[in-house]
Amino acid sequence: MSAAATTPAVALYVGGFEAIGGIEACFQDLAIALAKQPVDLALFAWATDLPQLRTIAQSGVTVYRSGLRRGSQWRLPDHALFWRHGAKLKDMDTIVLGKFPPPATLRRMRAIGGRNRGRRAELQYITAYRPSEMWGATLPGYIAESIDTMIVQSPDFTADLRAMGFAGRIVDVPYLPPMAPTTPAYEPAADRICRLGFLGRFVPQKNLFYLLDIIAALSGTKIELHMFGEGEHDARLRSDVAARGLPVVFHGAVPREAVPGAIDSCDIFLNPSVSEGQCLVALEVLSRGRPFLASAVGAIPQILARGRFGVVLPLDDAAAAAAVIDQTIAEWRTGAWTPAAVADDYRRAYRTDAILQTYFDLFTGVGRTDGAASVS
Repeated sequence: MSAAATTPAVALYVGGFEAIGGIEACFQDLAIALAKQPVDLALFAWATDLPQLRTIAQSGVTVYRSGLRRGSQWRLPDHALFWRHGAKLKDMDTIVLGKFPPPATLRRMRAIGGRNRGRRAELQYITAYRPSEMWGATLPGYIAESIDTMIVQSPDFTADLRAMGFAGRIVDVPYLPPMAPTTPAYEPAADRICRLGFLGRFVPQKNLFYLLDIIAALSGTKIELHMFGEGEHDARLRSDVAARGLPVVFHGAVPREAVPGAIDSCDIFLNPSVSEGQCLVALEVLSRGRPFLASAVGAIPQILARGRFGVVLPLDDAAAAAAVIDQTIAEWRTGAWTPAAVADDYRRAYRTDAILQTYFDLFTGVGRTDGAASVS
């Protein structure tokens, strides 16, 4: 049977799948949502036997996993995943990447992808960070020559790629937005302590020692900072908080199913990152009706411009950032940032059905110059 008469086959090729990560959450959400659509999905990852991968498999998506994690400095897990499962790509119409494998592996994917389908598989990549933050001024040659379609989350990302010389198709579409299944919890402001929140990994790009400087600059304000996450800076952050006597509470890592409750426990979220992509946390926070105050990196300016969602924080002046937060807290105390209003704006700005349809069309071939795989 020809490819034109078969159900489209799509590989979600994540590579390294971490327990906590924005691109991992993006692919998990896409896999589970698209499992209900007329498409044959498979997800490829090297990882431990994570609950997220079991959830994806239970949704009906085939999961091809390699458990090797040692030797990542030599890209051994990437090589092992392709050696073990790469031949399955011959049966795919589209290969969607979340992280780039080694150059030789990417070229091999392009060579064998779709071989059993009667035409070459299209290679797509969903950006995890702004291209200029990932690669500087020049797109690596092996990527430029291998990727057919870049899926980005901001016009700025498109501009970066064109400036770098990428000649392929670029489609601007947000990550599949989370939607709150229940009305966000809300405790009136009154005169209580304002609970600020941070949700994410404790890694350099999140700029968390600067966040502590901001909290110190808010001294005298009735606030607490609640930090949900873990990472390489965990011990240093806790030590710094203790030494400076800052009003910070550490909650540890939060499983995905507990994220809505963590967000609901706070009033305003802060994110002073130096590098971001879509910033899935922003969408999770807004879906629960909480304002999001963040640095102007990645797609965050575009997110904040789509509704009354928050304010940009300066990156190099803790006192100025504290002043922005203090003003937002004052507005919050007067009822200007109610969860219902923020969540309603979010639902108007991010329509899940339309975004999911865009991904389905992209993955199944709509818009390809050589035609789309049909759905029987």
